[in-house]
Amino acid sequence: MALPILNSAKYTVVIPSTGTEIEYRPYTVKEEKILLIALESKDQKMVLRSLKDVISVCVTQEINVDDFTLFDFETIFLALRSKSVGEVVDLQLKCEDEECNGVSPVQVNLEEIKLTDMPESNTIFIDKKVGIIFKYPSVSIVEKYDQENAMENAFDMIVSCIQEIFDEENVYDAKEETKQSLVDFVESLNTQQFAKVSEFFKSVPTLAHDVEFKCITCGKENNLELKGLQSFFT
Repeated sequence: MALPILNSAKYTVVIPSTGTEIEYRPYTVKEEKILLIALESKDQKMVLRSLKDVISVCVTQEINVDDFTLFDFETIFLALRSKSVGEVVDLQLKCEDEECNGVSPVQVNLEEIKLTDMPESNTIFIDKKVGIIFKYPSVSIVEKYDQENAMENAFDMIVSCIQEIFDEENVYDAKEETKQSLVDFVESLNTQQFAKVSEFFKSVPTLAHDVEFKCITCGKENNLELKGLQSFFT
């Protein structure tokens, strides 16, 4: 005789980049096991693949996770984690005092974590005549890189996120250009122009939350800003 199948509750979350709503169910023990194994491996790419797999099976609509911006992806998983395991997560946070090696237990309510503000525009004018339209880094773009060679990866990501380049007379679709031509264009920017580009990528939304706690070792009052999905699951 077949055992009964439990029905899961359904929830919705709004995708920040589009404002559309998607429906999802909490993940199961089987899916949580996949996540825990990935987290224990400390392999960033394995963790990302596991998160993608869990989101894909828990969202009830047909989606392509690779197409989500990274901040859409973070928002969806945060909502999924909150409804699957609970709103409160236990963290171990290091004291800001450089002479103190203390680590303190801190609880964070996932419902209180918000995305930082969206940039006013994804169009960057590098001078009076020439501009670049960027797309936000997607999951598929981020997945290509690891934490090694951070400078090279950051530059490559900027190139991968170019959507269009325009001047007074023409619009150049990045899809129709070779990667080398895009690399040559970015490398031709002067320091001030490249700083404008870098500033845009620094302003891409991410999960953030201010945490105040008293160090259990030295008693120092700490005020930390946690940013990015990984900050809330370490």
